[in-house]
Amino acid sequence: MQASFLQISDFHLDSKFLGLVDLEKISQRKKELEDTFKNIIQFANSIKDSLDFVVFAGDMFEGECFLPQTIKSLVIYGLESLKPLKVFIAAGNHDMLEEKSPYVIYDWPQNVHIFKPEFEKARIKDNVYLYGASVAAENKSRNILSGFKVENPQALNIAVMHGAETGGSEISIFGDCLPFSGADIIKSGVDYIALGHYHNCRPVPLSSDKVLGYYSGTPESVSFKEPGERFILKVDLRKGELPSVDKISFQKRLYKEIDLDCSAIVSSEEVKEALRSIGERDAILTINLTGAIDPDLRIDLEDLEDFVRQENLFFSARFKNITRPVYSKEMIESSLLGRNFLKIIEKYKDKYPQDILDAAERLGLDAIFTKEVRNWNEI
Repeated sequence: MQASFLQISDFHLDSKFLGLVDLEKISQRKKELEDTFKNIIQFANSIKDSLDFVVFAGDMFEGECFLPQTIKSLVIYGLESLKPLKVFIAAGNHDMLEEKSPYVIYDWPQNVHIFKPEFEKARIKDNVYLYGASVAAENKSRNILSGFKVENPQALNIAVMHGAETGGSEISIFGDCLPFSGADIIKSGVDYIALGHYHNCRPVPLSSDKVLGYYSGTPESVSFKEPGERFILKVDLRKGELPSVDKISFQKRLYKEIDLDCSAIVSSEEVKEALRSIGERDAILTINLTGAIDPDLRIDLEDLEDFVRQENLFFSARFKNITRPVYSKEMIESSLLGRNFLKIIEKYKDKYPQDILDAAERLGLDAIFTKEVRNWNEI
């Protein structure tokens, strides 16, 4: 028993691309996202004779702001071109299965099946089955995987859903849509579960060394929180064997996070010169300004953002100022308030973690010597 398929999730077509401020570049990113979708459909068509099906694990589009032409001319047209290859869709929390959803109000090609809110079984071929469930208002906060079991454990059983594995930090970022545990996967009896919701590609479950599925992640980054390469997955399964998973990237543009050490910098102009030397013209960057700096150095982030736009140094960039002003012993000793403040910090050294004490010391000395509290929101 074996099966081969493509796993895709979290496209977020018609995304607002939060964090980008230039309307022209937001429009460009939307076009790039559409082009990535087209390229993936073209790839699927080129290998469809070797595939048993294609599965979309939710959030194909943004339910609050999708455009009809995106659904009709891009998604439906593209999926229909894959005939006779079957396409299965499990709706996510951004494209929920609801009364006014495109999944309900539009006519979908015969080769496309959209799963209902409760698990249903689709026969792929002899002894190969796909179970799927969509997110809907009535089940969004439920653990629908708890208590679910495959009907025939001897067959090759695959599942698809858009849900949040508990036990990691991602759930605090993406929310607890269809929450489940690693133990729920193991108890279900599935040989592989194709997941959407978390935007980074990783295996599941967290609680086991045995891989029983994957989050494929976003094919194209849609926010600054998603640096690095993005993928779809080509999955090859054989009963009783570990899954063979190939990560395939069609990404148009990289989001990156880099550190810029400002320790030796004495002016804002030197910061700008350092930015010119980065050389990531096509990237979308989060730039962390780091290092120990002179307390009198003022770094204006809005000025740096304007500079980057005017010079067209990068496709887009945002800044985080996590520099540390360094106050000399002589400066602190010259101030009664400064000396007394450090004595107070010393009194609490056994009561609070060192990182909290360091942050309090930095903010306090800033307030004492510069009459302002800088970078409090970066702590």
